[in-house]
Amino acid sequence: MTEASKGFRAGDFVRVAVPLLISGLAIWLLVRQIDLQAFLAAVRSLTPLAIVLIVACFTVGLLVRGLVCWLILGKEFTFSAAFWAMNVGYMLNSFLPLRLGEVGRAVLLVRHGKGKHNYPEVFAAIVTERMMDLMIGSLFFLATLPLMIGESNLKRVVFITAIALLIGSVIIFVSARRRESLIFWLENRFGSKKLVKDRILPALNKLLTGFQIFLKPKLFFTAFILLAISWAMTMVEFTILQDAILDHSQWWWPLLITPASAFVNALPAAPAGLGVFEAGAVAAYSLVGVGKADALAMALVVHAVQVIIPVFVGMIGIYVMGENLGTLVRSTRRQAGSSKL
Repeated sequence: MTEASKGFRAGDFVRVAVPLLISGLAIWLLVRQIDLQAFLAAVRSLTPLAIVLIVACFTVGLLVRGLVCWLILGKEFTFSAAFWAMNVGYMLNSFLPLRLGEVGRAVLLVRHGKGKHNYPEVFAAIVTERMMDLMIGSLFFLATLPLMIGESNLKRVVFITAIALLIGSVIIFVSARRRESLIFWLENRFGSKKLVKDRILPALNKLLTGFQIFLKPKLFFTAFILLAISWAMTMVEFTILQDAILDHSQWWWPLLITPASAFVNALPAAPAGLGVFEAGAVAAYSLVGVGKADALAMALVVHAVQVIIPVFVGMIGIYVMGENLGTLVRSTRRQAGSSKL
């Protein structure tokens, strides 16, 4: 075995082991802190109507998010392709590590677009959606912090986060608007390096092309509002659970819990974000005085819906798009490997 292959396998081992370790640690911390009897009591307090409403809210949010994906991708893709590929990607995330479902989603869209599209362009559109997600989640999070901390010194966190969000948005806008000039400057400055010239700059150019939605105010605003609605559907799910499980709750708690759990879920973890989503929700609820057992029960219900429904819809998408799951998984892994810098 060559040294290169040894290094490759060692790198793959680390990329898989670290997420599993993070999920394992999160699950261990949850298990050792949860009162099992209190947790079971919280679960038993749920009614069939509450579960039906939660599933309905998630389904509405999923349809809205599919519409956003379609708007960002453009008219060369059908809504059907955008929606089914999105759910197939979510399904792949439920059993593949490192969120390779996003890669699989791009692979599918390249195959099912109306015209000829390359992988970096399509993947850039997916990254754009994730960037908008980050912006919306940050805004919700910022809106709730003053309600949570009152006059404490933690208001400094609000100010720093707001400034960081503003700076990031300006950088994205200016970079997308001056894409050609920026790429030209980088080529002159760093183009002598083969890695930069052959891999980094082409990828950056495609990424900035995907950010062009930031330069179209009407389209950007429409996608932004629709994404905010999809976030709101998750908040309604937490509201339903709070009413069913908790003796007392505040209307604004879901505005805190939803982005907090989503941000923690972005950490490298086991497939489907096992453990980390729940840990994020439990930690956020503890800030407002909700017991860990009750918080875990609510988090598990929301997370289960987020995993089970996309897996079911994703399997339908595989059939509708005429794909083979095994072949898609192999193509996804191959594309992910070829995309490494």
